Amino acid sequence: MIVLSNTKEIITVESWEDITSRAGFTSSLDPQAHELQTIIGRYAFRDWVPCGLSNCQKPHGRGYIVVTKDGRETNIGKDCGKTYFGVDFETLSNKFDRDLTEKQNREKLWGFYMRLEEVADQVTEMRVQDRGGNWVYKTSLPLIEGGKGVPAKVVRRIMEMVKTRQTVLHAVREATPHEVEQIEQAQGRRLPRPHVIEVPVAEVVGLEALYPENNLLQLLVITLEEQLKELDQLSIDALSYEDLRRWSKWVGEVDSVLERAGASINRGRLLLTQANLTPFIEAVGLNTDEVEQFRVYLNALPKN
Repeated sequence: MIVLSNTKEIITVESWEDITSRAGFTSSLDPQAHELQTIIGRYAFRDWVPCGLSNCQKPHGRGYIVVTKDGRETNIGKDCGKTYFGVDFETLSNKFDRDLTEKQNREKLWGFYMRLEEVADQVTEMRVQDRGGNWVYKTSLPLIEGGKGVPAKVVRRIMEMVKTRQTVLHAVREATPHEVEQIEQAQGRRLPRPHVIEVPVAEVVGLEALYPENNLLQLLVITLEEQLKELDQLSIDALSYEDLRRWSKWVGEVDSVLERAGASINRGRLLLTQANLTPFIEAVGLNTDEVEQFRVYLNALPKN
């Protein structure tokens, strides 16, 4: 691929002939007879091309299109540029790379700006739809924060499962004499009595919605909605190199964040049902008052 840059736009050409046919281009430039003026292009090929310097001509896959002070153009690799044009070439190549990156990032931002309203509407729809992001976030909060209507035993167990990424819910009970004998035979050692074992109770689906990286407030509001509003107020043409780089990186991640938010909403809908969460009553050993408290929370959820 070949990229040419001028003050207004970036031009990408796919054919090497488009370069060699340019007025003033030469495939055999004597670096001793000509002084470097500027760099106007950059290229990278699988099939290498000969260096345009008359005293080199070695094939290479990456290089620059340069212009001399008398208007001649040729192509040279970075090593040749440093060898024959020294500090001037290094300064110009670094400036060209930076200017090109800046132009590409600016064009990327303008391209995204054209669909900014569409993305903002998509974020709003994901938040406010029936059992959407707002509902999932608000309804799941009591499961991971104490004092919001879910018994502390349930909250602690859920947080343990989130931390270990374990989705199978276990209950703890005293093993029967027969179970202890079986375990001792399998392990080849005597166990103390009483011996406690964990028994699988249920598979909790959708628990991934509670993982920190799937936090819907962070994804939909902070990462997307607030940033979209900020971008809408910016003057893209006036942004600095560093700001362009930061915003370009953000734009490149928007679609993946939307996808992750959508998946988190779907997982939240699976998680937040009476059938899915009721097994915690048995697993964590709630007392009568705690069961009553948890039932109030569960009754506000869909049954399935």
